[in-house]
Amino acid sequence: MKNYTKAFKFFVNLLIFTVIISILEKGGSLLKYLNSSSTFISSNSNLTLVIFNLLLLSYALWLLIKFRKTIYTLHTDSVFSAKNGFSFTSIGRGLLFYSAGIFIIRVFENILNKPTVKGESVAYNLGRDFGAALSDRIPLLVIAFFLLIVAQLIKEGYDLKQENDLTI
Repeated sequence: MKNYTKAFKFFVNLLIFTVIISILEKGGSLLKYLNSSSTFISSNSNLTLVIFNLLLLSYALWLLIKFRKTIYTLHTDSVFSAKNGFSFTSIGRGLLFYSAGIFIIRVFENILNKPTVKGESVAYNLGRDFGAALSDRIPLLVIAFFLLIVAQLIKEGYDLKQENDLTI
């Protein structure tokens, strides 16, 4: 169990590092849009998307740091505690909200940045943009639902532990 926990800690630390890199990349994009002299409407919409991206990435970083703290307490505390159940639930829900937010941003980015091809309908382009944005979010949605299932198992394990502690 200890080796698996170490590997899991390494994986979460790696995710935190990649989110920090993404925040720095989006920060560079923000500076690029602030210094560029492109058209007002295109610049404003791209600037808004970059700002929302930065906010969502900051939220994801906060969730990952919270998840890291929870994983590091698994050795010291009992796995089946109300605190761990609450942490896993809030992280799972947070990842669902993050996925929904990034999905919306990616759809708008695809709509704004992809040139329309003559002869293709608007519905086709919108469907293609929805599909492209959703396909990138599926792994994160699976992880979020997995964390919610684990949170439910931890809560039920905590309840069983409480009942077991009360029996003679």
